[in-house]
Amino acid sequence: MLKVTVKLYGTLSSCFDDYSHQNGIDVNIRDKACIDDLLVHLNIEPAGVGMIFVDSVHADKNTLLKNNSQIRIFQPVFGG
Repeated sequence: MLKVTVKLYGTLSSCFDDYSHQNGIDVNIRDKACIDDLLVHLNIEPAGVGMIFVDSVHADKNTLLKNNSQIRIFQPVFGG
């Protein structure tokens, strides 16, 4: 099992009752999981995601997770 810390930005955190903006949430997920697996695990629609960073590096849905990684997930930015 991998343990990662996930921080959600924008309205993504509203789906989690006890979400802490300061600490994020700790997630246990299977070994060799990728970002796409994490989104499914968290029940977050990929269409509702703008940018993702793993340990401060831009990531995509196929990026493999590492134990103790810090994941930041941002909603898409709209406006003009």
